[in-house]
Amino acid sequence: MNGSLSDLTPDLETAELTKRLRRGDLPLAKAPDPLAPGDQCHFVTPVRFGRRRADQYGHVVMTSGWLKFRGTLDMSVTWSEVGDIQRVAREMIITLQDSRRMLRFSCHSDVEAARGAAIAQHLAQSARIHTADPATAFQHAAL
Repeated sequence: MNGSLSDLTPDLETAELTKRLRRGDLPLAKAPDPLAPGDQCHFVTPVRFGRRRADQYGHVVMTSGWLKFRGTLDMSVTWSEVGDIQRVAREMIITLQDSRRMLRFSCHSDVEAARGAAIAQHLAQSARIHTADPATAFQHAAL
């Protein structure tokens, strides 16, 4: 047998998570920091942020309103600023809209990267739908 069952695990788990997300069933996670009122945490995992071995270690945190990195240097972007999400093996690559800037998060496993990318895609798509509505376009929080 060329492929093992463990090779298929990220795809099977991601497919099940994607079905849950389509039904509006977002997972909840314990946020490492207090959140703004009404914001919910959906994903937290340890990551390396960047492309070099000397880059920062910390946690990526995905809330209903924000994509955050918590480490030596904290960074936050709203989901409406996210243009594209890709997963390559253990990495999540987030491209910002109207920018050449990419955020690269290296997870500890393919499974964590697949889960994070699926949740990020759902949250970014939801933000695009809400910001397309002129009635909600100016209701975003800022840090």
